Amino acid sequence: MEKKNLYALAPDGKGKQIKSTASNAAHCLGAGIVDHESAVKIGDRVMQADMFSGWGMRTLSARHPAYDPYSYHRGSVWPVEQGALAIGLWRYNRIEQLWRVSRAQFELAEIFECCRLPEVLSGHQRDELHPFPALYPKDNSPQAWSASAVFAILSSIMGLFPWAPFGVLMIGPQLPPWLSELRVRNLKIGDAVIAMRFSRDADGKSNYELLDLEGELKIIRHPDAWSLLKEPGAKVKELLSN
Repeated sequence: MEKKNLYALAPDGKGKQIKSTASNAAHCLGAGIVDHESAVKIGDRVMQADMFSGWGMRTLSARHPAYDPYSYHRGSVWPVEQGALAIGLWRYNRIEQLWRVSRAQFELAEIFECCRLPEVLSGHQRDELHPFPALYPKDNSPQAWSASAVFAILSSIMGLFPWAPFGVLMIGPQLPPWLSELRVRNLKIGDAVIAMRFSRDADGKSNYELLDLEGELKIIRHPDAWSLLKEPGAKVKELLSN
């Protein structure tokens, strides 16, 4: 949908586009099935105010006639979708948007017991008069697919791209300004187990430090590991030989 800078939700029974502005298009970014130009447009679109509530991307635009902030699929915010969006934004190098989505989920998690993200929350806009999210009635919390969003977001921020069959970890951290340090431990890649520290210096550059390694693993800093998917075996072997 060129005028909307978004893919159509679906074809109807007559093959015509259903032109609803919904979150489904963002999943295309995570799956890597769009060209870079389209990805930029989609990323920009789902981060606009009618789609991004301040707590996350809504399932349906707030300007849609069927919008209901308390509807499961017509305007609520699902943390699991923010994870898919984060991977897509990282994949297409939309880093500032990645940071915005990540911060929303970090701040959302702080509100809940044990920092556990809920299954879903309402789609009401976050602003000065409404600094807390409206809870979704009878949501299932905690829920495993919401927990997956945490790992998707952290992997995107740290730029972790494992190639376990080759014993390789590609890495390209891009920590946001509000996260100066991050540590992970018991990270398993193939037969190896590692602990790492990530940091952001005063100039905005993100760095990493290997704290512990059990087993064999080669760590390679790469700015765009996703590009290696075009020829994975050949590209990784070439990197290993350098």
